[in-house]
Formats: sequence, structure tokens, C-alpha cells
Amino acid sequence: MKKITLSTLGAITFIILSIQLFDLPLAAWIAEYVGTYLPYVKTSNIRDQLLMIVITLTSLSWMAYFYFVYQNIFDHRTFFCRISGTVLPLSFALKTVLKWMFGRTETHTWLSDNSQYSFHWFAGTKGFQGFPSGHMLVFTPIFLALWHFYPRYRLYYGALWLCLAVALLITEYHFLSDVLAGVYIGIVVYLVISRTIGYGRG
Repeated sequence: MKKITLSTLGAITFIILSIQLFDLPLAAWIAEYVGTYLPYVKTSNIRDQLLMIVITLTSLSWMAYFYFVYQNIFDHRTFFCRISGTVLPLSFALKTVLKWMFGRTETHTWLSDNSQYSFHWFAGTKGFQGFPSGHMLVFTPIFLALWHFYPRYRLYYGALWLCLAVALLITEYHFLSDVLAGVYIGIVVYLVISRTIGYGRG
């Protein structure tokens, strides 16, 4: 319990420091240099397919899970499918609620109008749904499940996870603290679900 409390306090402290000190300078720097060196990045026209991805992966996870159960197979594949099929819709629902609750200005909105930077509590609408990063919140539990059940490819999971975080920053969708918050909440979701469901139960 003490370890969890300390890690939570550390994460919250780092996120607050990022909001206060790093978010705006980093976003401004990225906007300047991405615009200069990557002129073909169209940050405002990238369609958000997260919901469709979640629906598809959740459906496939549960289909595979019930197939394994039907075949009386209870190994790492079965438990991975059950956990992924649970964390995906849960994390998506959680990110939707949190984005509305915090109502934080998205990076591209701030870049268009610097006076818009703030948290609009319980009023998160279009342009004010930056915190936390939904992609990091949804995909972090999946990367952790892959890390646990398929450890052979951990280097690739780490690289993909890092690439996703960087992509969310350079496409001007999120501030650094949005990404950090999404990662931490995703970790919490994974730990809660994995411990509730259990790795070795059929």
C-alpha cells in the first residue's frame, strides 16, 4: 500500500510540474520545428479512429477468449484475451468521462488562440478534451498485457509505446502532461483489472 501511495504521489507531482513548467514551452517548440522540418504533417485533419479500434479489438479478444474456453484451453492466450477484452472498453469509457470532467484545452486549440489555455471543469467539449490522452490511456494496458503474456517481444512493445507517445506530441494533439496522465491511469487500469480477474483463473 505504501509503495502504491508513493508512486501515485510521484506521478501526480510530475504531471503537475509538467503542466506548470514544460507543457507550453515544449508545445511551442514542437509547433515551430515540426512546421519547419515536417511540413506535410497535417495535425488538424487526422481522424480519430480510436472508438472503432476499441470496438474491433474488444470483439476479437472476446471471440478468441470464448473459442479457447470452448476448446478447454486455459493458458496465457486465454488470459490475455480476457484481460484485453476487459481493459479496452473500460479504459475507453474512463477516458471519455475524464476528458469531459477536466475539459482541458487541446494543444492545437491553444496554438490557434493562446488565451484558451485552461481547464474547463465538467465542460469538456470539442477542442477542450486534451487531458488525459485517450490513446495512451487505452493502449498502455494493452502494451502491459503484451509485456506480461508475451515477454519475448518486449523491445518492440516498448518501441511502439514510445512512438505513440511521441506521435501524440508532434501532431499537436496533446501536451506532455496529457500523455503522462494517460500512461499512469492506463497502468492503474491494467493493475486493477489484472488483479481482479486473475492471471490463472479459467
